[in-house]
Amino acid sequence: MKKFFSNSLIVSIFLFLSKLLGFVRDLLLASFFGSGSALQAFLVAFRFPEFMRKVTSSGVLTQIVNPYLDGNANDKNKNKKFIITVLYFIALLLLIITVVAIVFSNIWVEVYAYGLVDDSNTLSLVRSMFVIMIPYLLFNGVMGVISAVLNSYSKYLISSILPIVLNIVMIIGIIISPRFSIPIFSVAYAVLLAGVIQVAIGGYSLIKLIGKFKLDKGIVLVKDVRARTFLKRLPSAFFGTAILQINGLIETFFASFLLSGSLAWLYYADRVNQFLYGVFGTAIATVMIPYLISCKKDKQKFFQTLGLIIRFTLIVTVPAVVGLLILAKPVVISLFFYGRFSLQDVDFTYLAMLGYLVSLFCFVLVRVIVSALYTQNKTSIVFYIGLICLIITIVADMIIVNLFVSDDHAFLYLALVSSFVSLLNLFIQLWVLCDFSFRLFIKSYLHFMTILRITVASICMVLVLKSFNLSDSYWITLSMFDRLKSIALIVCAGVFVYSVIMIILGGLGSFKELKR
Repeated sequence: MKKFFSNSLIVSIFLFLSKLLGFVRDLLLASFFGSGSALQAFLVAFRFPEFMRKVTSSGVLTQIVNPYLDGNANDKNKNKKFIITVLYFIALLLLIITVVAIVFSNIWVEVYAYGLVDDSNTLSLVRSMFVIMIPYLLFNGVMGVISAVLNSYSKYLISSILPIVLNIVMIIGIIISPRFSIPIFSVAYAVLLAGVIQVAIGGYSLIKLIGKFKLDKGIVLVKDVRARTFLKRLPSAFFGTAILQINGLIETFFASFLLSGSLAWLYYADRVNQFLYGVFGTAIATVMIPYLISCKKDKQKFFQTLGLIIRFTLIVTVPAVVGLLILAKPVVISLFFYGRFSLQDVDFTYLAMLGYLVSLFCFVLVRVIVSALYTQNKTSIVFYIGLICLIITIVADMIIVNLFVSDDHAFLYLALVSSFVSLLNLFIQLWVLCDFSFRLFIKSYLHFMTILRITVASICMVLVLKSFNLSDSYWITLSMFDRLKSIALIVCAGVFVYSVIMIILGGLGSFKELKR
């Protein structure tokens, strides 16, 4: 566990920078396009490329690839065949999907954006931008495999930097968008360009790691045993691990039937939640896999290590969720209330954020638990759990759309469904991880003193946060600089108080153990 804390910190820092730039991007999107039809069209067209982006940035592929490189981390030549074979077949599959998607783009758009069929102008924008951006699915998928390999060799720096490229290029695209006859097209082309740049950087880094490579008969015929096994298990493993992102696709489909603006409100709320989810859950889950693999044969040590990681996760996640609950409205105003983003958009985005809060907490823990399940080779169980949760999500969303389609708050009900399903997913996975034993679950993870310390420190933090002026009327009068400065000050004060109380209560022992 010696480098766990430092590696997690490195990944977290660059993920933080990426998410920070993501907020700048979303701030500009809100300012330039508000929640209007152009942005609605972009969000629908971008959903599949965004799906792949979320999968790769969340470390899902690292979870799947890493166990197959176990025991050979220093033997790059032995792993080279496996890496190139996997990269070749995933690239080929994504290329076929991309070509088919472009050829049949009209059919896809009419099915996936069925809720927009009565709005011919918006639907036309969706079709055009879908064709422009769908190749990003290929580029980002290839980049994701490369990042997974780099992470497996503890090369976290490059894989953490790559997501930043998308945000930088998109920011430039938004800024120059007024020069385009259809401004939103500038953002779509920026996504495509970012994918090309990411693959170029990732490909160069991979060549530096394993050397130059070329296709041969052995790769095309999949003669590498590990690659053959990996490719057979990939569909179920991918589905089980990417259930969060798949649920997002489903949610977008049903949100298109609701009040105009619902897609944008859910998107902006999800972006704030993804910031915390990405910085904490992704960083911890990405780095923890090698440590769990090293002790998976020793059940006692495995659960001891996992319990330590989960306590560490709770220590950093609980205050983040509680803080977001208190600061949700000021955060929305500070990040998005500019240009064409209205007060109604602020209120509805705020409600969506509240609806997502439980899912945020659960998703971070699920990322950690899924990593543990994969190290125990419980891939099929993760798949079936994901399938159950997906079916529940679809049924619940269908009920909401049918019963509340004219309700202005129907988008909130979709967010609440996401929270309920994520909570169910968390409990089932914990139960499975503990071999269906609640006694082992309580013994391994419900560490009473840790929970008590977190609770006391969080209450103290809330009291400090509440001492600041958090009223809407105050925040909307501030300039952008004053808003962001005030949010940063309040967050720093909350972090400081929480950390001090945890130190006084002796609750940072997990950090010390992770440094050993």
